[in-house]
Amino acid sequence: MPKTTGAADAPGDNAIHLAHRVADLKRCFALSRLVTETLELSEVLSRIMTTSRQALGAEAASLLLVDDAPGPGQGELLFTVAQGPACDHLQSGFRLGRGQGVAGWVAEQGEAVLIADAYEDARFNRAVDVLTGYRTRSMLCVPLIYRDRIVGVVQCINKVGGGAFTRDDLETCSLLGAQAAVAIVNARLHGEALAKQRMDFDMEVAASVQQGFWPKGVPALAGFDVAGVSLPCDATGGDYYDYLMRPGCAAENLFLVAVGDVTGHGIQAALLMASVRAFLRSRLLSPGGPGSIVSDVNRLLAEDMGATGRFITLFLLELCPLTGHIRYVRAGHDPALLYDPGRDIFLELGGRGIPLGIDGDWRYEENVVEGLPPGAVLALGTDGIWEARSTSGEMYGKTRLRHALRRAAAGDAASVAREVLSDLEAFLQGEPNRDDVTLVVVKALADAKHTEAA
Repeated sequence: MPKTTGAADAPGDNAIHLAHRVADLKRCFALSRLVTETLELSEVLSRIMTTSRQALGAEAASLLLVDDAPGPGQGELLFTVAQGPACDHLQSGFRLGRGQGVAGWVAEQGEAVLIADAYEDARFNRAVDVLTGYRTRSMLCVPLIYRDRIVGVVQCINKVGGGAFTRDDLETCSLLGAQAAVAIVNARLHGEALAKQRMDFDMEVAASVQQGFWPKGVPALAGFDVAGVSLPCDATGGDYYDYLMRPGCAAENLFLVAVGDVTGHGIQAALLMASVRAFLRSRLLSPGGPGSIVSDVNRLLAEDMGATGRFITLFLLELCPLTGHIRYVRAGHDPALLYDPGRDIFLELGGRGIPLGIDGDWRYEENVVEGLPPGAVLALGTDGIWEARSTSGEMYGKTRLRHALRRAAAGDAASVAREVLSDLEAFLQGEPNRDDVTLVVVKALADAKHTEAA
């Protein structure tokens, strides 16, 4: 009668194997909890490696993340964490191209692999062993998948004490990989949320600083009424307006109004706007008319902005309450609109001049208007007004702006500005403006008494 020892031993062997398997799985889940206990990405990645090595008894382990950043390296695998012998050689951003090596194949196919002898597998890339001096014998590699998207790859190399990885090891590593993928995505989202919070805080600080730059009021001016407003489309904007008194000109009481528009908007535009404001205010400490002022500010800006591709348009207007005359410089900015209600006509105050920051040697010309008609309204704005578009895509335009100015011309400067912005808001019908809006209104008072210029 034949012996049946093998058959008799099978249930016991299965029980022992099952007990080991249950113990491995318990350890696996216990270790996986460690991975999800932190939201710091670098700590998450380090724990993934540690848990993988402990659970599988691997000599070495590495984690490679898919590079999602736009550019020539997009889609490549980037060695992000490596543990074990010779790992220092892989800590400096070593990359694998798409489909390159076992890890590249796993990332492309989305399938786990178990390799008993790495050098017998055609997919194995020996370049890493050459780089590190470490000899890979057996390995397993699993993809990190989150919602059908490959975010990375984990690979474990060489069993401690020799031998090869088993199917049970592959299953354990796959379970860890599923937990790891979720932990990585959560950590990234947490990092992005923290970064957004920091950015929001920085934007709030920048906005409060920028709002501190806006004029707090207008000094009493004989013959003129002035009002202005600026509405950034972001927390901070690139539009600029300011009221400036000429030091040492008490007799003439010369008063300047500046309106500018920096390319773009947001933090960079706000910083450039602050520089323009500082340059203008410091330049007023030296003698010279509006043309000289703008030319000197342009030279300073061109030195800083020459290679950035950014620039700023500016309209600088000087009022002389003593004579009622105005002088102005147009540096690439849209012409100011002058409305004479007595004749019901509009004029544009144009002039030759390029935006600031392009050519440091440009000399800006000065234009003169010898007095404004009584009740005249002068509007200096930025293109966020007339280029605003409604929900249907229609542009507000300068024709509507003229109509709004005509309707409001009987009021003071502040009411004219309010009427224009209310008309713009009604036109938009709730559509957010995609550019900064700035408007300064100068009104010539009907009862103004000016003297003739000497």
